[in-house]
Amino acid sequence: TVLEEQLAELQGTPANLLAPLLFEFPTSIAKDSQGNYFITDSGNHRVRKFNCQWQEILSFGEMGSKEGQFQYPQCVSIAPNDLLYVADLNNERVQVFSPFGQYLFAIDGANSEQPFEAPCLTAIDLKGCLHIGFTFNTRIFKYLIPLVSQKTLTKSLLSNPAHIFYQALSLEQENDNSKALTALEKTLALFNDNGKTSPNLKMNALLQLSRLSAKGTPITDTTFGLACNAAEEQLEEARNNALKCFLSWQEVVAKFTVLLHEEQRKIVKDPDGIRDFNRDLHIAEQEDKKFYRLTRNEFYCYRKTVQHFSRFICNLVESRLPETQVKPLNDVLLRQTGETLNLMKEYFGKKENSEESMVKILGESQGEKDKLSTFLNQYYANCRIMDLQQHLQFELRSHWFNLKILAQNTPTNVSLENLAGKMSGDPSAFEDVLKILIGFHEDWLAYPQLEQQFLNALDIFSGIPSLDETVSTKNLTLADFSPISYDSENLDFAEILEALKAEASPLNKKNEGLVWGQDEFQFPGFSEHKGELAHCALKLLEIQATYQEKSRELIQQLEELSQNRKDLDIQLKQTNVEDKVSPITINDNIAIVQFQINLIRRMVMSLDINQSLNLHRLVLAGAFLSLENNAPEDPEPRQFFNSFNDHLSERDQQIREISQSRKEKTFKLAELAGQAKERASEYKISEISDSIKIEDEVERVKIDLDRLEFEFQRNSRIKNILDKLAEFLGSRPTSEEGPKTSFRESRILEKAGAEIGQTLAPQGIHYNRDGDLLVADYENHRVYSYSQQGSYQFHFGGWGSAPTCLQYPVHLSTDSENSIYVIDEMNREIKKFDRCGNFLLQFGRGDFGPIFSLSVDAQDNMWVAESEHNRIRVFDGQGKVQRTLSAHLQEPVSIYCLPDGAYLVGDRSKSLLKHFDAQGNLIRETEKASLGVDEIYFLAWHPSHGIFGSDFWNSQIVHFNNQLEVQSVYHKPGRRAGQLGKVGGLSIFNDQLAVANFDGGKVQIFDLST
Repeated sequence: TVLEEQLAELQGTPANLLAPLLFEFPTSIAKDSQGNYFITDSGNHRVRKFNCQWQEILSFGEMGSKEGQFQYPQCVSIAPNDLLYVADLNNERVQVFSPFGQYLFAIDGANSEQPFEAPCLTAIDLKGCLHIGFTFNTRIFKYLIPLVSQKTLTKSLLSNPAHIFYQALSLEQENDNSKALTALEKTLALFNDNGKTSPNLKMNALLQLSRLSAKGTPITDTTFGLACNAAEEQLEEARNNALKCFLSWQEVVAKFTVLLHEEQRKIVKDPDGIRDFNRDLHIAEQEDKKFYRLTRNEFYCYRKTVQHFSRFICNLVESRLPETQVKPLNDVLLRQTGETLNLMKEYFGKKENSEESMVKILGESQGEKDKLSTFLNQYYANCRIMDLQQHLQFELRSHWFNLKILAQNTPTNVSLENLAGKMSGDPSAFEDVLKILIGFHEDWLAYPQLEQQFLNALDIFSGIPSLDETVSTKNLTLADFSPISYDSENLDFAEILEALKAEASPLNKKNEGLVWGQDEFQFPGFSEHKGELAHCALKLLEIQATYQEKSRELIQQLEELSQNRKDLDIQLKQTNVEDKVSPITINDNIAIVQFQINLIRRMVMSLDINQSLNLHRLVLAGAFLSLENNAPEDPEPRQFFNSFNDHLSERDQQIREISQSRKEKTFKLAELAGQAKERASEYKISEISDSIKIEDEVERVKIDLDRLEFEFQRNSRIKNILDKLAEFLGSRPTSEEGPKTSFRESRILEKAGAEIGQTLAPQGIHYNRDGDLLVADYENHRVYSYSQQGSYQFHFGGWGSAPTCLQYPVHLSTDSENSIYVIDEMNREIKKFDRCGNFLLQFGRGDFGPIFSLSVDAQDNMWVAESEHNRIRVFDGQGKVQRTLSAHLQEPVSIYCLPDGAYLVGDRSKSLLKHFDAQGNLIRETEKASLGVDEIYFLAWHPSHGIFGSDFWNSQIVHFNNQLEVQSVYHKPGRRAGQLGKVGGLSIFNDQLAVANFDGGKVQIFDLST
């Protein structure tokens, strides 16, 4: 239903947990002259439009009696001029709409001079006459309707903004963009004169205007200004409506909670006592439910408005606007970013104030019911604040996305402070941003996404030449190298920002000082304090062990509390329905335990901040020590550098061990999921206990995986900071010795189009013959297409079992006609789409085992690596087997076809990569030896640059020359520019290596030309 769809989107529910997109009581279907289908989704009071490939284009209507609203639409018929006639059952009318969803007029009893009771059927005959059937009348009524063309019709329907907008859409459909723009300008002008214009109409008109701009249609400064003002008004109105409704809900739920706790205390005191019906509590509960639903609806409308606003801005930014329009657009973004940050800061302040008293209450209450009730009231109020913050941070992430696009397109008009909605030079800018990030430390689902967006933006802004040249000078003293205690709460926001920028920047020498990121460091009188500095450096290195131990303690506490929470959840499920007291006490304990979990999470994240500051100081100390010519021979500096190299090697080894454990646990989880699925399909009562054991083991493995993932990210971050000093000193770990490949990240790609602000999960990627990049969004079950310049073009797919749908697309490739072949991992089949994403055919279900890799050769044959069947099969473009290869293979996981008919294979043998000629003869192979590399799942090749293979689990790329000799192993796990998460697909076009950073939520483009 509509409600389920809205709640799923608000909660970020994965598509695989929902049923495929269905209807609630669909009653009719009709097709227009463009091949589009319209379906009356009667139970949801709307009409839905699909293209010829059954991809949804739009949905219009909602429950109500106003123009454009429905109460059970029963039938839709389409006239020769593509107007829609919809029988609106309970509103007793037939409404007429444009094919774009605009309400035009209605036929009812008032204007037809006929009884109009419950119309349920419509039909249009060959002469263009409308026939209407009524539920309680056996007669059919016939009406004359306008049959003129849409172009003629739109000229006569210029009475309100909706009709003019219809004209603009019709003109755009006919590719008459200049006249479409003229119609849009009239529409925008009427918005100010017509206060009753619907928000959807305004936003849709603004989106069309931005689309025309993106197509190259020039927009005047006046029209541009009107559009920006209207877009801001829409966003602010949606945000204010959501906040107003949220505050009303807070008041209602506060009253309900007080009454509920009073009733619960009576129950706990006398469980079997007879009590009168609590009418006040009942009314308060109903009000709470009512305002909860209203708030959900306003949050959904707010989120949709944010998405539309972001698309509007993004389209304009990518239009290459004139300078007179760039600054006003930037001003719009700054205002809205600043407004969002201020609201978030305000609500985090309220939450922080209440938490101080909550900690005090928790330590003093010792079972006192009044104090516990106060604690619970504040706890649940804070939970609702965090719920609000989820939606505000969605808007913030969307603004950051557009600021990044603006920075890349017009770098002279931006500054780092813009990320805080402020102008260049504002010293308070990043304090606000960092406080917001810290506010989300307890939410380990939302925080990584928000932090990743901020770090991506920070790296992009820092890499802009005009900003990169802005260097501030800082004179250091020995006090700046003193270790920071792990429990320090004195956050220096300027130093935190300095350290964050430095993490993704090289460290260089400049005269007698250092340049790191956008900061230049000098140490006056260093030669007189060399020994003391070496002592500080050793202390900074030694304190790392303390941080490591404290981190282990906190993670252990967190796991114990998480297990307590799970045990309480189980107890709650197993409570006897007649037990009135236990559910109350268990729920109270769940709130207390969750509050403690949140506190520990914040302590863990604060520990990381202090450790990063210490590491920043350590690297600077080591770099200054190395500037002295005889520093390596002095005892204390020599001791430091030896300890540093040992520590760096230990970190590298830890990361590799954690990577291997992650892989093993992930495979174990997949194995358990298979066992659970098998048990569920057998329906044997005797095996219920086995199923419960499997579920328990799944939970344990998930906890282990979460811990391993956290340790991997933490250790990777530490190693990347330490690597700055290692690179400065000229030393590298042994695994990276030998020839080096230059990897320079030039840009990144993220979610765009209608899904700005959401997270990408790229797996397979591929450049087609035209240089368009196709990205398989694994966890969102779609394929995205981007232009060579990185602009979003279109997407297709979506969860489901229909031919046009996908379930975990893992890899893809294209042929000479740019037809797209996609591996559907869940269904173990391959689907073929045309260059625009229209479905053509599918094959292989029930025949393939698990498959991860495919490649298309010069003859448009498709090669598929089948590890379970230990073979490679070759198919033609229609899915028919042409050839089967199995010699010299051991569970092949990747395949790449070379232009001369030869091919490359990565398998699970002792060899890292194998090269076969066109006849299937093994020419050469490369041993894994001591490279620290696992199976290669994805391959890319370039005649000049050689071969690149992705080691998914170790977050690294292996570079070979064309003789299969390893040139380098690019091992930089992390979340910053140039660093890698789990590495998915690879593809090369014009010296640009595209890399799917799976858990980084982005595609990284590396420039190989250097």
